[in-house]
Formats: sequence, structure tokens, C-alpha cells
Amino acid sequence: MPFQDKFLTLAPHCSLKRLEEPYIYDIENDELYELSEEAYQFLLKCSQGEYVSVKKEDDEFIQYCLSENLIVLSENPVKRNEFPHSSPIPSLRYLEFQITDRCNLRCRHCYIGDGLHQDLLYKKILKILKEFEEIQGLRLLLSGGEPLLHPHFWEINDILRDYSFRSVLLSNGTLIDREIVRRLRVHEVQVSLDGMKEGHESLRGEGTFEKTLQAIDNLQEANIRVSVATMIHRRNLKEFDGLASLVQSKNIGEWNVDIPCIVGRMEENKDFWVSPPEAGPFLQYGYGGGLHSSEKNATCGAHLCAILPNGHVAKCGLFSHEPVGSIKDGLRVCWERIPRIRLKDLACKCPELEECRGGCRFRAKFFGDLFQPDLFQCYARGVLKGGEFDEYQKGS
Repeated sequence: MPFQDKFLTLAPHCSLKRLEEPYIYDIENDELYELSEEAYQFLLKCSQGEYVSVKKEDDEFIQYCLSENLIVLSENPVKRNEFPHSSPIPSLRYLEFQITDRCNLRCRHCYIGDGLHQDLLYKKILKILKEFEEIQGLRLLLSGGEPLLHPHFWEINDILRDYSFRSVLLSNGTLIDREIVRRLRVHEVQVSLDGMKEGHESLRGEGTFEKTLQAIDNLQEANIRVSVATMIHRRNLKEFDGLASLVQSKNIGEWNVDIPCIVGRMEENKDFWVSPPEAGPFLQYGYGGGLHSSEKNATCGAHLCAILPNGHVAKCGLFSHEPVGSIKDGLRVCWERIPRIRLKDLACKCPELEECRGGCRFRAKFFGDLFQPDLFQCYARGVLKGGEFDEYQKGS
């Protein structure tokens, strides 16, 4: 065994996590590996700089970890300053962190509406970053508004790599020039691309399409992973085949396709909204999906919550008017207050339930009942077809 006289230590981009089960998380590649308790304790000793005597039966496990670049060999001990606490159950894995409601665009579908120029205080942001790490978080979704406009964005940016979670910047892309890219320390940037030129700019404004494409190119030139988010709307329906070709030509690893809800500015632009029978099939265009789900018996959002620019904590950004508390209460306390709906409590009993998990609870509530299915998912998966939407509305 060539590693017998070496110290084994966690790779710099990996972290041990205590979620529902013990894991090792590859932060750089966004991969989560479940561990046995024995394997977890072994790696914990390695992370504390201890020399671990390797048994013959450990050889296969160590070789696998080396091949996946989860551990590395070292001539000297390397001690990590992390002592994983147990997460709450269910675990909070993904934090939608809206640090500001400022934005340089005025998109027709924005659910936030006109911002109040609210910015979370920097010291409160530091508090949340620390608490999210302690709670065993995996992905920080740095959002807004346009997060680049937070007055302390660069101070936030400069410390993100000091934490043992993955940081993802959610941006409209129009401000991301080469100088911005040079300074970014996030692991990934999700850029909004809502159609080809005509469809995208009908929603986000003139001149935004080329800036968004240039942002993608700038990020990829700097080897920053890029994902794309697209909203289905009335003026991009005929562009999806072309958009799919464009996204694939950019070698995008994850493409999230969704439907805007009729809240915020969308209430003034309802002509952009697309009904479930029309929009549902377009959800199939998306691919990738980097969520590490574990809670099989709960509806959408089992491992996610949102922090809003005013410091309130909610189930997600769409539920901003139903906060469960404030960041002054503590992230763990607020997380444990969030109401959860079990799959068995839904009115939906179709065979697709385990996969779609009832879809978006906010959209279900929009159609009249939090315990009903999300009709967009029903049409996406062929559970409902054609005119059944009209019949459903009559019966609801």
C-alpha cells in the first residue's frame, strides 16, 4: 500500500457533513458522498491531522477516495479547523440568501416588484454565513435583486471561499464584465437567459441579450462554472428549440427552466403568463438539476429556505409575506419553524408523485389550495392533458 507511510487528509475542496447521514461533500464539484459511520470516523481523524493506521480491509475505500480526489497524501499532518455538528432534521442544505433588493433592470416578471433599496447589513451577513456553516449547509445561493449591487458585495465575495459550503451567485449577467469575473470567488454563477434576443429582451429590456451572452463567455474563459435559468413566458415559446441549441453550444452543465408566478411586476404583465397546458411541456427542456435530495416524504423545498433583504426568513422567496421569523432569532430556530407538508397529505395520488413531489407549493396555493398538486408539473409529466385544465378550474 503506497500510502502506508503517508498522512491521509481531506482534499482542500472537501468537507465532512453531518446531515441525516454522515457525508463527505466535494464543494468544488458539488458532489455528495454518503459514508458509513466507520468511514466518517476514519476521515474525521484524517481531517484532524492524526496518523491513521490503515488496515487491509480499508484499502479499497481509500483507493476510491483517492481516485475521486476526496483525500490526498501528505508528508506532514494537515489539521482542519472543522468539527461537524449534527444538522437539524430535515437538514437545511440550500439557503436562498437575498442580500439586497436593488437591481439594475426592471424585468416584467420579477416577483419582488419594485425594490425598496434594502440591503442586509454586512455584520448580519457574516452572522448568517457562520450559522449556515454550523448547520451543515451545502449551497449558498447568493441572490437579490442583483447581488452585485450590494454596497459590501466585494467584502462578502472575498470571504466566501473561507466557508465549507458551495457559493452560487444568481445574477442577470448584464454587469459581469471581465474585471468583475477576475475578482469573483464564487464556485458557480447562475445567469438568467429567458429566450433568444426577442424573447429575452421583451422580458428584461433592450440590450440585455448580448450582455448576458458575453457574461457567460467571460465566466467560462475564467473557468467559473456557469448554469442557466430560464423563465417560460408568452414571447419565448417559439424560441425554445433555438435556445436549447444555444445553451448546449455554450457547454452549460445545468439548465433550470421554470414558470414565473403572477406576483410582483407579473401582476402588471399578465399577458406574459402562460397557462399550465401551454407551459407544462416546456419544463422538459431543462436538465442537470444539482440538488442532493434526501427527504423523500416531503413536498418541494424540504431542504431549502430563504433569507430576505429585510432580514426575515421564509420557506422561499415567493413566501416572503409569510415569514417564520427573523435572522435575529437564529437560522436554526427559524428553519425549525418552517411548516412542512408530507406527500401523503396532498390531494394528489398519481404515480409521478415521488418524482415531482407535488411541484411548487406557491403555485399550488395560487390555484386555490396548498394541498393540491402544482398543475404545471401535471402537464409537464402528461398527467393532465389538453382541456382538462378548464375542467379542473371549474371543479376547484
